[in-house]
Amino acid sequence: MNVKELLVVVLLALITTWGIDYLLYKRGTNQEAEVKSGQQFVAPKVVQEAKPLNVEVDFIDIKRPAPAVVTEIETDYARMVFSTDAASLERLEFKPTVEGIQREMTTIFPVAETDRDKRCFLVALQETTPYYYTLVSNRDLGNTIELVYRAECAQGVINKTFTIYKQLYKINLLLSLEPKAGNAMQPRVFFPAPILPSLKDDIRSGIFNDSKGSITIIPRAKMEEDSYWYAPTLFGADDRYFVHALVDSGSSTSGETAFVQRAYYKLTGQQDIQAILEGPTVDRNSSWNMAFYFGPKEEQAMVAVDPRLIDTLGYAGWFAPIAKWLLKLLNFLYDYVGNYGWAIIILTILTKLVLLPFSIKSAQGMKKHAELQRKLKYLEQKYKDNAEMLAREKAELMRKEGLTSMAGCLPLFLQLPVFFALSRVLSTSIELYEAPFILWIKDLSATDPYYILPLLVAATMLAQATTVEASQRMQMVVMALVFGAITANLSAGLCLYIFMSTLLGIIQTVVQQKMKVV
Repeated sequence: MNVKELLVVVLLALITTWGIDYLLYKRGTNQEAEVKSGQQFVAPKVVQEAKPLNVEVDFIDIKRPAPAVVTEIETDYARMVFSTDAASLERLEFKPTVEGIQREMTTIFPVAETDRDKRCFLVALQETTPYYYTLVSNRDLGNTIELVYRAECAQGVINKTFTIYKQLYKINLLLSLEPKAGNAMQPRVFFPAPILPSLKDDIRSGIFNDSKGSITIIPRAKMEEDSYWYAPTLFGADDRYFVHALVDSGSSTSGETAFVQRAYYKLTGQQDIQAILEGPTVDRNSSWNMAFYFGPKEEQAMVAVDPRLIDTLGYAGWFAPIAKWLLKLLNFLYDYVGNYGWAIIILTILTKLVLLPFSIKSAQGMKKHAELQRKLKYLEQKYKDNAEMLAREKAELMRKEGLTSMAGCLPLFLQLPVFFALSRVLSTSIELYEAPFILWIKDLSATDPYYILPLLVAATMLAQATTVEASQRMQMVVMALVFGAITANLSAGLCLYIFMSTLLGIIQTVVQQKMKVV
């Protein structure tokens, strides 16, 4: 292989690396389109003020009147702790069952006294904001639990009624304001992005509906702190496994407009995101009923609250139908073997068997293509001094064998959607969180702590290079090194799939050669 061919191989490897990284981890971004001459706009029904964003909170400076009252609530899926401090959700723990053991996954934690403005469901006012509330009532209504809080300040009275659904990942907030004579109140509701401290490489993102109604996802690193969204109907934040989002913008129960007039984010620390919902200014008694989804990225759970949330799944998009089917099959296998590592291995074997006719056809096509290349080189050598005859012979050869050999490579591309769909499932499925496999693999959702699986991936791909044509070996060696580097940053579950897929590919090639199928 000459230098030119080597450079082509390296370039193809880099393009493949970029493609895999893009398809597996690329999150949607929101880029403002350039305003062009003649572009049509729709005039708003109400005046939209171009005013600065309000991310700061000024609390009323008074001594604590009484110890905080903490209320613990158990639902079918979660444990919640509410506090009279800011009438807030102080702690949120989910209770998934992994390997037959119920685990706790906490996405909201208690905050320090100095971080009052980070409390979930804090309601802030333009002037001074009350921090200490009174728990008015706590009622179990069968399918829901209702908590009512009340606080009073110089501007008026704030009433917050939480409705917690026992069988859904849904929380309703009925916010009622009672301005005192001569005063106006403009509330803002704060809530944080989910946090899983054990996920060191987790990426938190903002999620919201755009002007066309589609759900847009923007990673924290690409957020602009001075951006806001006008009257969104879905707004919040997510991480790899969970979503905290407003799904109902606050229908008014007293004749006013919907609650959310503007929504924006406050960025703190290295990764923290706070979503802020800015309401209207009112000078009379007003109420709004907002709904929130605080739960995992599970399709059935999301559909039960708001189907739009499905777009936050890592396998949403082109490969969604295949990915959903593969996830169902993975869970089906887990129900029988009781371990997601073995379920991944069995799933890999099954997909290989289903794709076997295509892979055989692909191998035959690649062999024909290699033979075609050898014949072309022979013709080039034979007619190197006769350009006219060379062109004629090449055309005749391509007419006879060219299309057939190239068509044989098509089945290879039919396997790619399955690979990418399964890769997305294994990268983002909450089922694999803290799911152990064997020996050193304690968490299939995390990277291999000793890089044993990435080394096995590179080793099997190098071994695979010995089963191909000599002219293709350098390409396989380069790809082995590239994939070895890529898989070092992938989850152990995904590495396990790539390793098994490569190993089965080697076994298949050896068997095919011995049986002379190819």
